[in-house]
Amino acid sequence: MCRVLFAVGEGERIKPLLDAFVKASENDPYKAARGKGSQHKDGWGYVLFRDGSLTHYRSERPVFEDLEAVNKLSESLHGFTVLLAHSRAASQGSKDLFNVQPFAFSTRRGFSFWLYHNGDLDKKRIIDLAEFEEKDFEKASDSYAFAAYLCRKLESPSEEDLLRHYSLIATTTRTSFNTGTLFLSPDSMVGFVTAYAEPTYLLKRQNWEYVRQIVLREEGLFAVASSTLELYHKAKWKNAVNGTAFYVEIDHKNEDFNVKELILG
Repeated sequence: MCRVLFAVGEGERIKPLLDAFVKASENDPYKAARGKGSQHKDGWGYVLFRDGSLTHYRSERPVFEDLEAVNKLSESLHGFTVLLAHSRAASQGSKDLFNVQPFAFSTRRGFSFWLYHNGDLDKKRIIDLAEFEEKDFEKASDSYAFAAYLCRKLESPSEEDLLRHYSLIATTTRTSFNTGTLFLSPDSMVGFVTAYAEPTYLLKRQNWEYVRQIVLREEGLFAVASSTLELYHKAKWKNAVNGTAFYVEIDHKNEDFNVKELILG
């Protein structure tokens, strides 16, 4: 599984979150406590929106070794910003650039999206729900299969459609369904973030500490991140309630956003 970050607001205030994300990927005590090593080293990527432009970057290198790219991203964090970042610890799919996240898709219904996922899903069931051929996804991760499902089945990035499809895919969760997605259409920009873990998986304290999502709400800043970031950036983080989704309406022209808290299911 992986470390993730979704943030929107003033870029200068996102910089310390990026720094915490890099440190959490290099040394994750919550991962180590599960006997799975302490690093997320199977590639990383980000999506950055600011000043009317969007940058999508993916690399097979661990984020804590790709310092030139990290520094370039950090220097770009100023003004009104939307950032999605993902650092992979592979559990399904091949360990190569193809499965590095966030993924990018453009749909036949006239909108594009960039998506990351942390956790394990039932890939075969997702393939069946999407009416895909299993052989075509042999080396793809469960996360890629989920993104491909959305590309095929999601009607629109409306609150109702997103909640319906993400709730369905949540039923395929084996460990966690922590996601962050940025949707772009001619008329809107929307973020959608989920924080969900399969209840029986949470019976072990170590699993809860590892997969929980933490939320930071400040004036002009909203962020959802993996739990480990709290160890490297001290702030008024709060645990997301299991089964929560955040629908983030982004008005980039007026440099503003609005967050609605929803319930999956």
